[in-house]
Amino acid sequence: MALLIFNAALRIESDDLCGFYRVVATPPGFSYVWLAFAAPWGAAGGKSTFPGTLTKIERATLEAFEEAGKLVDVDLQPEGKLLTPTSALDFAEKNLWERRCELMKPFFDHRAICDALQSSRGLGPLVRAAMSTGKGSRASIYRLWPMLCKHGFDQLSLMPRFDKCGAPGVPRPVTPTRRKAGAKTLNARLGNPEPNPQAGVTEEDRIKIVHHYRALVKPGKAFRQLYDETIERAYVTQYQQTDSGREPILPIQGSFPNQRQFRNVIEFDVKRLERTMLRTTKGHFDRNMRGLRGRSYDGVAGPGHVYAIDSTIGDIHLRSSINRAWPIGRPIVYIVIDVWSTAIVGFYVCLSGPSWETAKLALFSAFCDPKLLAELWGVEFVDVLTPFPTAPYKVLCDRGEYLSFGARETCEQLAINFMINAAYRPDLKGLVEVVHRIAKDQQFSFLPGAIDARRRELELKTSGKESALTLREYVAFLHGIFNHYNLFADRSHRMTSEMIAANVMPSPAGLWRFGHEMGIGYQKAMPQDRLLSGLLQQKVALSRRDGVFLESLQYESPIAHEQNWSALARNFGSDEKTVFQFPGSTSRIWWPDPVGRLHEFKLRANARAPGNVSVDEWRDAVMDASSKKNDRAYLRLQAAVNNIDRQAAVNKRAVELTREAEREYEGPRLTAREARLLETMPKRSILPPPDNTNHGDVTERNPGYESLMNQVFAEIDKEAGECN
Repeated sequence: MALLIFNAALRIESDDLCGFYRVVATPPGFSYVWLAFAAPWGAAGGKSTFPGTLTKIERATLEAFEEAGKLVDVDLQPEGKLLTPTSALDFAEKNLWERRCELMKPFFDHRAICDALQSSRGLGPLVRAAMSTGKGSRASIYRLWPMLCKHGFDQLSLMPRFDKCGAPGVPRPVTPTRRKAGAKTLNARLGNPEPNPQAGVTEEDRIKIVHHYRALVKPGKAFRQLYDETIERAYVTQYQQTDSGREPILPIQGSFPNQRQFRNVIEFDVKRLERTMLRTTKGHFDRNMRGLRGRSYDGVAGPGHVYAIDSTIGDIHLRSSINRAWPIGRPIVYIVIDVWSTAIVGFYVCLSGPSWETAKLALFSAFCDPKLLAELWGVEFVDVLTPFPTAPYKVLCDRGEYLSFGARETCEQLAINFMINAAYRPDLKGLVEVVHRIAKDQQFSFLPGAIDARRRELELKTSGKESALTLREYVAFLHGIFNHYNLFADRSHRMTSEMIAANVMPSPAGLWRFGHEMGIGYQKAMPQDRLLSGLLQQKVALSRRDGVFLESLQYESPIAHEQNWSALARNFGSDEKTVFQFPGSTSRIWWPDPVGRLHEFKLRANARAPGNVSVDEWRDAVMDASSKKNDRAYLRLQAAVNNIDRQAAVNKRAVELTREAEREYEGPRLTAREARLLETMPKRSILPPPDNTNHGDVTERNPGYESLMNQVFAEIDKEAGECN
């Protein structure tokens, strides 16, 4: 049986009663109850069309309705305004609400309502009792009674609704019965006739203005331009034919909305957020202006599960470590971040890219032994993340270089799962973007040659001529910044009760360590050789009779001597070897033994470049030397031609002197042996040769000229092997 109690709400679907009703009186010991109509339901509203209309009905009738499925208990939820705490009301609202509560106090007494409805006078006694307080009139009581029947018999149902009073902020279009809203014009105040009175905005005007605004608005278009185009499209109906074409004729002044009315309509009928979305692109809105729905680490189980990777152009100019007089431009910086702990697990700096060949080196920097990485970069190893980062379960990345055949092949071989973001959505991995900004902000203040990219419009960027750092010095700088970030970046907002109890350091490194100690971290063992062969750059070295060379740099390893590479090359020719190299350092390479493991080859002590030079810098030096090859060849040719001329002159002079000496000589003819004995005879004075030898300048040859080849790298090594 439905609850027939005071203030209960019912939904009835009979022919006589249809709608929502509220129980207002249940006299004890009687077979009937009193219902008040609250609101219509369905297509038909029933006979009771006004809230508060009373109906006396037998309990048996209601039971029959319930058995027939025509009566259901319901819960009529009040409007949001009626749930406002009374402490939030202003003075006027609270004063009116208190007077209403005092006026309708008799209607909150269920026994008094039952006694009144059982009498022949109905609600009359309650109305007179309420009026006796002097807080309101009879009309006010009958106006508040439907509110109690609709919202419930409690004081909050009497809450004032000033928000429905047609105050400022409510549109008031011109209708046949409503005049134009707004203050009078200056002429009207002065009593002067208005030559072109401004017409009010009708509902038809509002529809046209909103329609054309949504069709014309675009990013970067001024509001005045939108108004001009809207008026031309919606209100210009006449055109004048001229020599230059058709010119629009504006309607009479005041017959169409002015710019102020146009703005008023747009601000009322188009929501603020919609106007913002229309004034920008969808991609820009999604990246920078959309509502935030969660955190980047939502759905990530723990540290090591998801890494995010991204690259950017470093806002700094660098110098070559081979010759600091050479500027080498701005580097590409890759950063790999653990999403759960926000720790930076790896980074890579290069001078070329971005491409998959450089992106996988950033992954290598995140997965490999950090001690090996510190040796390759020449920085001091600092134990920051414990345990060391390993390969994650997933890598979050952009499209670009990660959406390639090489990336797919490498990920399949190393079992790395890539989560590729939608196009033009860097905000989906905003954590990496923030770290890039942190690094740029810190380096701008004191690094020579750094650029503040966000102040280019003000011409405050420094010149590339002021750069001073080399690639490895910049890597050492970033290494210090990222270590400090991992150890001391504030992550207090991530501290849970368990972390506080465990005295966890509120930093990325602290979160990383806590997650692994609690068993929610992800680690994947991967052999070092697999990382070296899968993520480093694959190149071809040349085994020659004088050693192993890669890009004109000689490397050595005991395995080459054990397998007699030099002897094989000397007897059977040079042999190509597939090797793997970390481009950040030329200090070592790795050669995969077909029947064994990777063998490390170190740079020879007397190699042409030191080990602290990157591959890109060495290539720049080789190409610089190659670019001067033609000039040196021209100088050599010029010197050779001059030498030929000088030698020809010497030979000619020698022939002339010999013939003259033979003509003037009258002594005995000596044999060659006798002449040689005279030359070697002790204390024999020998006449000096005539002082007519040409001692002209001869251009000194460059000792390293023979190592300059026509082509770089592999072809250079082959030609050098043939020369040797």
